Amino acid sequence: MPKEYGQPCPVARSLEFLGERWTLLIVRDLLMGPRKFQDFSASLRGVAPAVLSHRLKVLETHGIVSRRLYSEHPPRAEYELTAQGLELRPVVRALGIWGARHLGASWTFVHEACGANVEIAYYCPTCDETVASDQIKRRPVPVKRRPAPQPPRGARTGPRSIKRRASR
Repeated sequence: MPKEYGQPCPVARSLEFLGERWTLLIVRDLLMGPRKFQDFSASLRGVAPAVLSHRLKVLETHGIVSRRLYSEHPPRAEYELTAQGLELRPVVRALGIWGARHLGASWTFVHEACGANVEIAYYCPTCDETVASDQIKRRPVPVKRRPAPQPPRGARTGPRSIKRRASR
């Protein structure tokens, strides 16, 4: 069962389903391309099949992963990241860069052209430039107002219908 933090913070809301054990490792594997269930079992040694199945269903429910059946009998599926799931690439890479720097990992991310370790950076697509972390600030997102519910077709909506309902 995913942990609910009950906070409006986007980090907390993301961690409610991405922060469970094995979940980001599943995303990491899917960043390399579509995978079958047995592919995960091989790369994620120690994950119970029921846990893996549950994590994949949660990711599918949240629109991170799509599932395609490639066999009906027995049912077999292939999993792939959606466009929304692919947006997690910089998150997984950032964790990889941080882990390589601070936890003594066996590999890191490097710039292919020169071989130097890469840094985590913020990018502004409007300005088309890298932005220093001291120039980043939080801003509340405008609240999206839900449209007022519409009465069912054929329902009376004038003053007569209100009087009738009130007199019942």
